[in-house]
Formats: sequence, structure tokens, C-alpha cells
Amino acid sequence: LNSFLKKRYFGYHWKLSRPMLSQLGATSHLSPHLTFGTISTRTVYQSTKAFAEELKAQPKAEFSLKTFRDRLRWHDSFTARLYFHPEIAYTNRYPEFDQLYTPEILSGEKQELFQAWQQGMTGFPLVDASMRQLKIMGWMNFRTRAMCATFLTINCGISWHHGAKHYMNYLVDGDLAINNWQWQMQAGVTNPLSDTFRIYKPSKNIAEKDPQGDFIYHWIPELRGYNFLEIEQEKYIEATSYPKAVLDWSKTRKVNGKVVSDLRKQTKQRLLSQGGDEYDSAIAAKETVEKYWQHKDREYKEYQQKLTLTQE
Repeated sequence: LNSFLKKRYFGYHWKLSRPMLSQLGATSHLSPHLTFGTISTRTVYQSTKAFAEELKAQPKAEFSLKTFRDRLRWHDSFTARLYFHPEIAYTNRYPEFDQLYTPEILSGEKQELFQAWQQGMTGFPLVDASMRQLKIMGWMNFRTRAMCATFLTINCGISWHHGAKHYMNYLVDGDLAINNWQWQMQAGVTNPLSDTFRIYKPSKNIAEKDPQGDFIYHWIPELRGYNFLEIEQEKYIEATSYPKAVLDWSKTRKVNGKVVSDLRKQTKQRLLSQGGDEYDSAIAAKETVEKYWQHKDREYKEYQQKLTLTQE
């Protein structure tokens, strides 16, 4: 915590989603300690807030710590949710998804896809680099955790139960409350009153989060010496042990994404027609997400205004 607040926090608001920067210490790396209780969220929050009070004349530094405190709030909100609804750790939030996502043993093609995903051998470099990082470090940043989760559930068509268990087997900061609920979120199960759900595109995330390939080349030495165009064209085939893509990302996104989308629509129709506590809970979830993003947008605009004033 002291080293984070001394220097590493600076730029947290944008570095946290860059896999190589976060690996090198751009994020706090406090999550294992929060999970095991060797430091409390309250201590981290209050120390961070007190330090932020001293930085009001430095908009970038202040904004970085605001972003960090937001993550702490989310951390505890997941804990509270699991406390009141322990069943969501293992069951789908909505029964409509029971026909799609089950913990049943995988076989055939799905087992092969799952093993390729676990071993970091899918032929999708950012996915594979992330999964190898998980296996060696026991850690990934939030963005890559989410991307690998949507890849497994949406593109591979494999239940979140299997991915959640794999993460918990390897994550040094594995927290059941956060992990399993986030897996349901990335699988498209939660917040069915929203008309959209996110599916991360690995190639787009390379361009945005690892444009120089530092993270990919670090974890996939087989691809060193190949530029991204050559990797995309699979020039490495036969010259290295790295595999070609195990699936067609666009096709699986379209086909499997529609299955998930249809189940979300069914859930939404049922909630709207039945009403009751479940509907009220779904409305509250939707409003919470919307308010969060409105709040983040407002904070960012205020930050930009302060930045402009300090530069004038």
C-alpha cells in the first residue's frame, strides 16, 4: 500500500487496463491481501482518501486515486451481494440460462476448446498470453480476466461454471463473491433489462491495450520476431509450436451471441410480465449500472476541466 501511494498509483486510471503495465506494478497488487484479510478495505480506502486530500492541486493524481477508490467500492459490493444471495456463486442468476450454462462435465470438441483455453493455446495471442500469465503468476488484470471469460463462454460456448472454477484454482486473489458473479456478467446472464451485453474482441484489445506487443511477446515467446500482420496471417504456422486459431471469432460471436441474446430477451419478457421482487431487483441492478457510468462520465468531465485550468 505504501509503495502504491508513494509512486505507483500515478496514471492508475488508464494503466489498470494495460496488461503489461499492470503486471509491472501500475495497479496496487493488494487484491491477495484484501482476499486473505492481511489488510482491510477500510484501511486501504481511508489511507487513499487521506492522501488524495493532499493532491487536490494535481488533477491527474487525484483522478487516479478516485478511480482506485471506485474499484474498492465495487469490491465490497460483490461481498455484500454474496452475503445476501449465496446461491448466485453456483447457480445462474436467472433460470432461463439453465438450458445453456451448466456445470456438467465437458466432452468432445468443448473439452478440447476448454483445454486449449486453459493452456493458452487457442491461437488468439492476447487470450493465450493472459491465460499463461494466470498459470504462472496466479493473476491477471480486470480487462484480461473479462476478455478471457467472454471468449470461453460466448465464443467457445462453454459454461461459466468451468471457467470460474479454473480461475479460482489459480488466482492468488481468488474471491468467490467477485469471481463467480463476474463470470455470470461476462457470460451475459446478468442485467437482462439492458438491451446490450459486452463481448470483448481480442484483436481490438491488442490494438488498444498492447499495441507494441510487450505483453504478448513476454508470455508467448513463440511469436517473437513476428509482427502483428504476420501473426494475423498465421505466418508462424509450421515454424513454431504456436497453434492456429481454434475457432472463427466473428462466426461464433454471431451464432452463440444470438443464443445468449435470445435468452436475455426471454428473461426480460418474463420479468416485465410477472413483476414482483425479482423484477424490482432487476430494475435496481439496471439503474445501478446506469448511475455508475453517469457518475464516471461526470467525474471524467470534471477531471478534464481541472486539467485544463491547471494548464492555462
